[in-house]
Amino acid sequence: MRPDKSVMKALRSAAGKGMTAEEIAAVLEREDQGTSDARVESVLQQLLRSGSIVETRAGRYVSLRERNLTVGRLSMNRKGFAFVSTPAGDIYVGRRNTGGAMHGDTVAVRLEQKRHRMGRSGEVVQVLERALSHVVGRFERHGALGIVVPSDSRVLGDLFVDLNTGAGPKPQPNDMVVARITRYATPRDSMQGVIEEVLGPADAPGVDIEIVIREHGLHTEFPAEVEMEADGLDQGVEAELEAGREDIRELFTVTIDPADAKDFDDAISLDRVDGRWKLWVHIADVSHYVPWGSAIDDEAVQRATSVYLVDRVLPMLPERLSNVICSLNPDVERLCFTVEMDLDRNAHVESYRLYPSVIRSDRRFDYEQVQSWLDSGGFPDAESERLLTEFRKVAEALSKQRVGRGGLDFDTVEAKVRLDEDGKPIEVVLRRRTVATNMIEEAMILANEVVARHMVTAKAPMVFRIHEDPDPDALAQVAVILKEFDYPIKDVHGASPQTFQRIIAFAKGRPEELLINSLMLRALERARYVDYLGPHFGLASEAYTHFTSPIRRYPDLIVHRLLKAQLRGALEKEPTASMAGELEWLTEHCSIMEREAESAEDQSTKVKLVQLMADHIGEVFEGIITGVASFGMFVQLDNTAEGLVHVQVMKDDYYQYDAERFMLWGENKGTTFRLGQRLKVRLIDVSISDRRIDFEVA
Repeated sequence: MRPDKSVMKALRSAAGKGMTAEEIAAVLEREDQGTSDARVESVLQQLLRSGSIVETRAGRYVSLRERNLTVGRLSMNRKGFAFVSTPAGDIYVGRRNTGGAMHGDTVAVRLEQKRHRMGRSGEVVQVLERALSHVVGRFERHGALGIVVPSDSRVLGDLFVDLNTGAGPKPQPNDMVVARITRYATPRDSMQGVIEEVLGPADAPGVDIEIVIREHGLHTEFPAEVEMEADGLDQGVEAELEAGREDIRELFTVTIDPADAKDFDDAISLDRVDGRWKLWVHIADVSHYVPWGSAIDDEAVQRATSVYLVDRVLPMLPERLSNVICSLNPDVERLCFTVEMDLDRNAHVESYRLYPSVIRSDRRFDYEQVQSWLDSGGFPDAESERLLTEFRKVAEALSKQRVGRGGLDFDTVEAKVRLDEDGKPIEVVLRRRTVATNMIEEAMILANEVVARHMVTAKAPMVFRIHEDPDPDALAQVAVILKEFDYPIKDVHGASPQTFQRIIAFAKGRPEELLINSLMLRALERARYVDYLGPHFGLASEAYTHFTSPIRRYPDLIVHRLLKAQLRGALEKEPTASMAGELEWLTEHCSIMEREAESAEDQSTKVKLVQLMADHIGEVFEGIITGVASFGMFVQLDNTAEGLVHVQVMKDDYYQYDAERFMLWGENKGTTFRLGQRLKVRLIDVSISDRRIDFEVA
């Protein structure tokens, strides 16, 4: 019997009373399943991470199934209630039932029989692992007592500091500080701690992004042993060729990335023969250099993803790996994992091969260059022209195929804030999707699908990327807006991907296009990583994974290892067998860290947008209403900066809130403000520390 099954059987025999690690080992010994204490501890840690068991304060382990408990990560709302993400789905926890848990904590939740209007509900009965050891916030002094007001609205309650101890740095009032928590809050007592670092005034250069980094617990430096391990790596191309790795250096190969990219983890090659195409997608072979359980791997697991802040990149891997050894730079040999696909005239995959390879990139292009050449010619050489023009045809066929089956094709805008040398924002550059970006996107989607289907057919353990059906409550809001704009499709309850696609197509080119796209995106569930097969709603795909970015995403690195082991027939051998046994918690962890990275990236952009707007107080801008509530309306400017028009500054009338139509209307004059409406607003105030922008109707 597998060790984890044996341990679970022993725990169930305790009838909910729990057992210590020593007691479990003794039971296994009596049943002739003798296992070392170290192995029992290892299995227990694995079961804790997967949410199968819980450890009590007395050091006893209990099977959650015996106590009607489930384990998950708590996400706190600024209003005090929370949701716990668990294998059973999201569990709503009321503010009185959080049990002293804080945002990000791993908690044990007892499910309640009665269903709350927010969905399944429960009560936190135990905090298993604290996510926060430090709090970032604004320092206030009240006599001998210091108060740290958290800058992260998800951290509820202030932290109190005893200033009589005389230890630690001495902040000034309104300085931003980092405080270590020495006692967590209880229903009767506040959180307490000591100040360990003074960042300085909120408006001091560089402090804004340092706050974001610390709020999200991001790693800025690699441990010495990780850097040392990375420095000891060499390219090893010749040895791999001698060992039989496929040599495809003669293929004409290009990379296409953003102009400011420094790590290139994907490249493509393309040939056309008799009206058909052969497409190669080459992905950096990170798994060759980063084995499971190495120092680099342990750090990569913790980070789970690279984070792209407005002023810097916090990479998942050390720079020697991400920017040098693994990066598919031009004119140098690199180890890759290649997906070679034979496509018919409509770009359907007729056959494929998956194999480790050696490539040599011939050209390094950026999206702007490629788009310019596709629009007006001027290609650098005949071979590049051939590849790019054919690649455009392939991508168009793939896009048509994907949209035809119901894949969603949102036209979104990304705001890139340009900074000067001191980190001060200069301007906002809006990036839209182009033919060039779509070309790469379609090729990567295809490669990801081919790998996912291959592993499904092989019945191999796998990491999948799933995207569940939209939230019904969010769809109800979309339906109201579609009715307001008189769209031909008004009922989106239980809508298929094809219905979403028709709405997006109808909105294209209309004034409210970006609002409709934004609302549709909000209605969708978050895509996430799991260790079981499930559909991807947004791509209308039955099997999807992430394989194409192992330099910056840990799930892709896992997929590379699993695929290699499957191709070699080594899935049952170590270290793959051990890694496969931990996919459940790894996928959950990677999903959590992805959301944390996205939040940090959004916050870093937002704080710079607020700084930029601080120089324009009193000026009038045009924007679109993106949200309406009883206290006012949110307006997004064309540069994506978003602020609030509070009802208190709408003094021309007394405004009522129509919750069903998401609209404010004046009782006396009948003036209305509704979602999607364009209007002019005047900037009246900003708060950099609160990342807040205030408008009034101009």
